Amino acid sequence: ITTPPRAAATVVMLRDAAAGLEVFLLKRHGLSDVLGGAYVFPGGKVDVHDAELDMAARLDQSPQQLHAGLNEPGIDAVTAASLYVAALREAFEESGVLFAQDATAQQAAQAGDLLRQGCGFDEMLSRMTLRLQTRSVVPWSRWITPRVSAVVNKRFDTRFFVSAVPPDQIARHDNHETTESAWLRPRAALEQYRDGRIELAPPQI
Repeated sequence: ITTPPRAAATVVMLRDAAAGLEVFLLKRHGLSDVLGGAYVFPGGKVDVHDAELDMAARLDQSPQQLHAGLNEPGIDAVTAASLYVAALREAFEESGVLFAQDATAQQAAQAGDLLRQGCGFDEMLSRMTLRLQTRSVVPWSRWITPRVSAVVNKRFDTRFFVSAVPPDQIARHDNHETTESAWLRPRAALEQYRDGRIELAPPQI
């Protein structure tokens, strides 16, 4: 019996640097059961709570607008919106970058403190009266793990979004799920992978 893939969402975070465009990569903890030791984009599984977010108050676009932007007629509007929520939640949990309207680096740090104190993502947004900035991420691609994979033993149906990092925020690894992080030019990342200096998974390549 083939296990159906779990819905997941990822953000390919970009910035302009002196040498050109750079992408943010996180090194998964070596003991992780999914891509341990590999460099990945921030992301993870869709949580049941992602669809329960107060979308009217906490999103800058309606589920119907997000559904249209995702261009997947096979899913409903709330499911589409939950993929955006998961992408922005995971990006924040794993990199500390908070894609919320007018959010400052200080607010991002405060939001991280609330999560570490056990506050849920929805509750944190509500307490800080923040609205997620879904317009800052653009749907990019969709990858579904093959039924037989040489890379992972779990299957995921992942939507990849792409975004520029807000200029006043700093992306960093969490020292829990991820142990290192780097901004690299895509060509440099591929050269390091070719030379055996870093591990990359197929979607990252």
